[in-house]
Amino acid sequence: MPFLPNAQKALVSRVNNIAGGAVGKIKNPILRGAAGQLLDGILPGFGGGTPNFGESVFKENFNNLVNSTVQKASEQAATIQVNNIQDKNGILSNSFDWRARLRPKSGGVKKFYGELASGDHLLRPLEESGGIVWQYTPTIFLSGSAEYNEALMQGMNYPINTYISSRPPEIPITADFSANDIYEARYLLAIMSFLKICTKSYFGDDAVARGTAGTPPPVLLFEYLGDHGFNKVPVVVSNWSMQLPDNVDYVPVVVNKQTTYVPTLTNILINLKPQYTPHKLRRRFSVEGITSGASYTDGFI
Repeated sequence: MPFLPNAQKALVSRVNNIAGGAVGKIKNPILRGAAGQLLDGILPGFGGGTPNFGESVFKENFNNLVNSTVQKASEQAATIQVNNIQDKNGILSNSFDWRARLRPKSGGVKKFYGELASGDHLLRPLEESGGIVWQYTPTIFLSGSAEYNEALMQGMNYPINTYISSRPPEIPITADFSANDIYEARYLLAIMSFLKICTKSYFGDDAVARGTAGTPPPVLLFEYLGDHGFNKVPVVVSNWSMQLPDNVDYVPVVVNKQTTYVPTLTNILINLKPQYTPHKLRRRFSVEGITSGASYTDGFI
């Protein structure tokens, strides 16, 4: 039958176009490779050659078959954790999530997201994901400083610098966020609400009635790059900015019968400042601990 080879070619072309595009969107090379292997297992020959499909396959709807396969592969690839990563010194047995994440502290999760919030609410996507998880690899600029006082005497050619103090680096983070489907649009709207909350204190009659008047904006935890990168760094959001460009589409997001429009692509800049308690600085800071790596769990950078 000439139909079978022609149908096979058409299906292969369709699979390559849709599945290849889906896999290509995965930034992490490990996840991208795993997704490709998964697709190759579900659709033999995806990596090259001709899939071995029976004739009964072609009695079904091609689009439904391909779309469901790609969706299944993408969902499984998104949940893959990096296990048993080999390095020169041996095998690392733990799993690591290297994505950038900004989240409230564990003790203040219910208060941050709203103790009375139930069912569907603005921050529900972030509550489910454990805070803001950056969709794409962010750009971060780091710098550190040590302050010195200059002493100049009559006729001196060089000043004498007297050490005063050091400052941890501020952490400006910029990255794109997209809204390619309903879930991503809900997630982007939740991020906008999250950032508004992070820069406001409790004030007014409502705060007095709740007994929270005078409470400053919350201290959050920033995590990125693993143990010796940003390991539960306590931070506050000093400022943030978000583009609302005129060259992208805006899609509606409905939450509790209220509609808000969000851009399908935007760039968000969040500026973080490390915020350590005096007790932690006095009791747990150690230059030797940072040098050896023993103090990485204390959140010092």
